[in-house]
Amino acid sequence: MYLDVIWFLNFCIDYLLLKLTVIILKRQVRSWRLWLGTLLASSIVILLFTPLSIIFDHPIGKFLFSALIILLVFGYHRFSTFLQNIFAFYFVAFGIGGGLFAAHYFFQSNSSYADQTLFSTLSYGDPISWLFVVIGFPSLWLFSKKRFDQVVVRKWQHSTYADVYISFLDKLITAKGIIDSGNKLYDPLTRVPVMFLNSSTCKSFFPDSIIQEGVDLQNADLSDELRSKLTVIPYRTVSGKTQLITAFRPDEVILFHEGQRIKAPKILVALTNQNLSGEGDFNSILHPDMLLHGKIIETAS
Repeated sequence: MYLDVIWFLNFCIDYLLLKLTVIILKRQVRSWRLWLGTLLASSIVILLFTPLSIIFDHPIGKFLFSALIILLVFGYHRFSTFLQNIFAFYFVAFGIGGGLFAAHYFFQSNSSYADQTLFSTLSYGDPISWLFVVIGFPSLWLFSKKRFDQVVVRKWQHSTYADVYISFLDKLITAKGIIDSGNKLYDPLTRVPVMFLNSSTCKSFFPDSIIQEGVDLQNADLSDELRSKLTVIPYRTVSGKTQLITAFRPDEVILFHEGQRIKAPKILVALTNQNLSGEGDFNSILHPDMLLHGKIIETAS
């Protein structure tokens, strides 16, 4: 009975480890392969009680056994992919196993439960250890999955970042932009796409009086040159409220994105006082048309 419990526990743990490996690698794996791989992995509990145990006690034997598990779950396509699969599996196993060990070490005390009848489980092992495995392992699994998801999102976000250089009246404004596919704002009259720029990046370029919602540019104290470059654009907020925002017509906008130098098409730059990124990763929101219809003028070799 004790061996049955140990095998079932290992079966559950092996399934979660293999499942998390599949999630991290984003591989398309059939369910039957995952279950067969789990069954093979958990069979080591039985094999350790056979004459074959000497093989699985050796590091080479353990590696070959894990390689067989990975081949059963993922199949074989090419050697580099196989290595990536097996290293990811070890990374997951060591990561969660190390997390369990660290948590157990952190919470353990010098008190012994061996003499307490309440905690006596005969041959079933230390109840505290079982508690950490049964509860701690799924908790660490969920925690690890969440962290990996955040890493993926973070990586995707960085792939949508671009360095922005805006030429305006013989001056240069630099910003860090994020490409937002949800930004569908166009000037209703000219149908020119609109990007958003935090006003703090160009405070010295414009008087404070125009960086406001609903500002009257006609009555503002501006030079004729600057007035000709400014406009007011209506836009709808997330709450559905329509507001006016001041925008300017830049002379040129250059983007540096994934090794490419891209000249953006005709664009309007709307000035906003809102903090566009709580973490300070970017201070402008780019319109997708800036890349879709931009002209690549230089590509990194």
